[in-house]
Amino acid sequence: MPKLFEVRGLRIAILDPEAAVRGTRRPPVDDRGERLPTGWVEAIPGVSYGVDEGETLALIGESASGKSLMLLGAFGLLPQGARVLGGITTFRDTVFEPVGGGDDNRARDRRRRAKRHTPGTVMDGTDPDWARVVATEVGFLFQNPIASWTPILEIGPQAGEVLDEYTDLTTEEITERVMDALGEVHLPRTRRMFGAFSTELSRGMGQRAMLAAALVKAPKLLIADEPLSGLDVSVSAAILDLIKDLKHRRGMAMVLVTHDLAVVARIADRVAVVYGGRIVEEGPVGDVFGRPQHPYTSGLIGSVPSLTSGRLHPIPGEAIPLSAVPTGRCVFADRCSFVDDVCLESEPPLVESRGGSVACHRAAELDLPGIG
Repeated sequence: MPKLFEVRGLRIAILDPEAAVRGTRRPPVDDRGERLPTGWVEAIPGVSYGVDEGETLALIGESASGKSLMLLGAFGLLPQGARVLGGITTFRDTVFEPVGGGDDNRARDRRRRAKRHTPGTVMDGTDPDWARVVATEVGFLFQNPIASWTPILEIGPQAGEVLDEYTDLTTEEITERVMDALGEVHLPRTRRMFGAFSTELSRGMGQRAMLAAALVKAPKLLIADEPLSGLDVSVSAAILDLIKDLKHRRGMAMVLVTHDLAVVARIADRVAVVYGGRIVEEGPVGDVFGRPQHPYTSGLIGSVPSLTSGRLHPIPGEAIPLSAVPTGRCVFADRCSFVDDVCLESEPPLVESRGGSVACHRAAELDLPGIG
């Protein structure tokens, strides 16, 4: 059965001025045959993942492991200094090839944003079919819920722009739909809230308002990139409970990026563990957390007090920058306690194992600790 949302072979490059100085890698070539200028490095060498109807997939890993690039790059939503080299994104029957990225589209994006800004949606003028799918069936929650809004425009009209663009609803009907969404996320269903500016909102209120903007279009898929980042513990817990409740009542699927394993344990069905721009393990949350197959996964679990009984066992060393991840060997070899000659000689592929998948040469012989 085909997945609701699927990413295949996504390749992403990032700009690293020091790469030109090191001179250790040739600049990558994208799927159109264009070689990028010196200084560009392939950071995501071809990842694949997907989510079924109503399912939640979490992408987890340390900061700067490539989680957000993997998620946002699938929609062509990359910042300056990053671009897609290749890959295919599918939502139901609509296919999108996001080759290019932040640098290619900056001028077009500036012109588009000057005309209108739709919080949490993609309006890619070069692919109207994909733009319509994303604008009407995919909702977004970003790390910074305040900066995601245009500060000089009221949040209510911004939240309703997608309905104005893609439906025949009247202004009054759109306003009513936005009001209902505000109430659904436990914000005041008032004209004052509808007419508020993002700078008047706390971070928690801003994230609720962003969730309301996503819900206005009744999405089938929610994309959440560190949605609890920067929130107080109590606010974070309330937002998480709200997302869980709305997801259940509306039957939405979700792809969540987070470094918080406790959140994953509460909300996700499956988890993909990301390190060095690769997915090193994937499977049902209970299986991955209970009996991890990759040393990195076990190390992450052993570093979290709420998931580990007894003494913590943090991962030695520090994560290597994406621009300097070695090729032709295991990306985790320098920090792994189980490294062997084969780990230094070839990069392990992601292969099916025990109901999930793992990229580790020694996975079959290791018995790694999980949740205590």
